[in-house]
Amino acid sequence: GGTPDMARRIVSSLARNVATAATLQTIAQDASLGDEAGAPAASTVTSYLNMLEDMYVIEGLHGWDAPVRAKSRLRTKPKRYFADPSIPAAALGMGPERLLSDGQTFGLLFESLCVHDLRAYTACLSGAHPGSLRYYGDSDGLEVDVVIELRDGRWAALEIKLGEAKVPDGIRNIERLREKVASNPAARNPKPEFCAVVTATSPFCRYDAAHDVYVFPITALRP
Repeated sequence: GGTPDMARRIVSSLARNVATAATLQTIAQDASLGDEAGAPAASTVTSYLNMLEDMYVIEGLHGWDAPVRAKSRLRTKPKRYFADPSIPAAALGMGPERLLSDGQTFGLLFESLCVHDLRAYTACLSGAHPGSLRYYGDSDGLEVDVVIELRDGRWAALEIKLGEAKVPDGIRNIERLREKVASNPAARNPKPEFCAVVTATSPFCRYDAAHDVYVFPITALRP
């Protein structure tokens, strides 16, 4: 129902904005190739995004807040991830050597890999549902990469960091989220079941008792 050229442009835009909550306007401007007058309409972009989701090329990660009826659950723009993290690398024309030299892009693709695996493993949990995997972002600039929530209200928060050097940043974000949830009177279950930082390079799994946060490499995940 679309054209290959426009599909490629939109996939390239999604690859450039992978793991972010890019707006329809941003994607349309990217797809215009610099010709604003020729930018596709928002409805056109939406139709292509729907096609890509139907083909299991991309998946959306929606926003989360502790109160189950919080408006932010519906009004927070979804982040879009590719079902296969190699697709954005191919769309950007990046090989392994170039990825290793571009830490920022590599980190976003690593986040995509982690979200892919966490989505698969979360689906195996008793009490999981299609919206169990989400992310947290608010107007204060706080963002936590992944929140897992089950039907009974239990939840967990996870940050994704490429290397050990960024683990303290992930822990700080998690602590801020826990404090916000605990101070929100509308949250009925303020204490998370666990919190963790997932990395690519941690040599082993460990528990940071001082901050009540687990740290483990992506290779430690199991169903």
